[in-house]
Amino acid sequence: MKKLFMFILACFVFVGCMSSKKATEVKVLTPNGAPALSFISMYEDIKKDGEIKIVEGSELLSSELIKKESDYDVIVAPINLGCQLIAKGQTDYRLAGVLTWGNLYLLENNDVKNNVLAAFGEMAVPGKIFAMIKNSSSITKNADVTYYNAVSDVQGQVLSNKCQYALMAEPAASATIAKAKQNGINLKVVASVQNLYQKQTGSTQAGYPQAAIFVKDKEKTKDMLEQLDDFTNNEAFKDDNQIENYIEKIGADTFGVPSANIASQTWANQNIHYRDAISVKEDIQTLLKQFHIEYSDEMIIQ
Repeated sequence: MKKLFMFILACFVFVGCMSSKKATEVKVLTPNGAPALSFISMYEDIKKDGEIKIVEGSELLSSELIKKESDYDVIVAPINLGCQLIAKGQTDYRLAGVLTWGNLYLLENNDVKNNVLAAFGEMAVPGKIFAMIKNSSSITKNADVTYYNAVSDVQGQVLSNKCQYALMAEPAASATIAKAKQNGINLKVVASVQNLYQKQTGSTQAGYPQAAIFVKDKEKTKDMLEQLDDFTNNEAFKDDNQIENYIEKIGADTFGVPSANIASQTWANQNIHYRDAISVKEDIQTLLKQFHIEYSDEMIIQ
């Protein structure tokens, strides 16, 4: 009987070891920009022990979320994309946490007075958030808004003096300001969309859920999520130089950012703060309503 008990105990221990992974023994798929930057402290270890794929756009994110046999333990995607697929029963992934909380800012060109506002992402999160806060500011309320396909298109409008205002995301916003200065164009940030959103909705967070982490097994990714939490909420703010050093070592192009220096300088404005989904459930519900997605507790992995 004692031998049988020890055998059963050993089996439990073995299964427990097999069901958990070190933070770096995971396969991660993430869009570039702010979501990818959240992994800079563990990037090289993940590349060595697991896999991290950084992509532009949401096409691959969507196809992997839908795929029944996807190899990825972690998929970072726009929260509306992942939750819509969950609501339709088209994915086995579930929401583990929110990674970014908005990085949108309004820029003004002091040399242009046409009241035109160039924006992007009309049917995506930027456009939905902009629609929500449009009446919260005299600038956005009265401006003549034109939507473009991407931030880069908005940047082109700004640098060619075709608009007085622009909706841009960090770190592209700061990169545009710097480039404009070189060309004798005076740009400045006149409003944080995150602050306008919080004022409009009364949200607990200073911003809105944007990039989210979707997993199939939270226990397997527990160590990685804990490391993300610690880095994005604590370690990243202890040394101003470490962000730049990480990116310089790996390469700004890898993360899809203008430069290591700009990414470092705009770190706070990118609002990269991991939050467990359960703790910010009300913020998630508020945003999903804008996309007509019916929230369910089953969307969140326990």
